[in-house]
Amino acid sequence: MKISRRRLDARAATDNNSVAKECARKLLELRAGTGVTQKELAARLRMTESMISRLERGDHFPSLKTLCRIADAFGRRIEIVFHEHEHEHADGTRHKHPHSHRDPAHRHIHEGKK
Repeated sequence: MKISRRRLDARAATDNNSVAKECARKLLELRAGTGVTQKELAARLRMTESMISRLERGDHFPSLKTLCRIADAFGRRIEIVFHEHEHEHADGTRHKHPHSHRDPAHRHIHEGKK
């Protein structure tokens, strides 16, 4: 099965958007948990407040270098995980497969909950 370049590009854009949104959520959690303002974080990272805001909205896909700088600013480390999740179909059958959010019809089962 041959996948068109356009379809691959669309899939990559969707993946990048998901990663950017997850990074945004994590950055907001870190800032909220530490009480650091956008202005303070921007100064630590030598970035503009506008860029911090874009990162927190998920409007900008951060580079690995930027992620490492953010982690360092909060005394954290980067962890990359390629995980699987359990997938349940409408007919009740379940199986595990690599994690993906491309199929809007599936539901995740976490910690035994649907």
